[in-house]
Amino acid sequence: MRSVLVAALVARMTAAGGAGAGVEEEARRQQAGDTWEDVRKHFSALRNEISTLESEFRDAEARHKLEAERRKQELERLRRGP
Repeated sequence: MRSVLVAALVARMTAAGGAGAGVEEEARRQQAGDTWEDVRKHFSALRNEISTLESEFRDAEARHKLEAERRKQELERLRRGP
């Protein structure tokens, strides 16, 4: 699960220009007037996205477990016969 979260974090940062951003990107940010408040807002949004991903992952995991249990019960029913 952590690898999924790290991948999401890297993807988000890369899309936002935070991972691997060069000198030009830093200059552009300063010209645009990014402040620590902006950074805080971005991290807050990122935390919300991670929470959403965690929730979606837990839901998918629960669905997968239920489906596996259903398949197992179906196989047991077929083995027993009519």
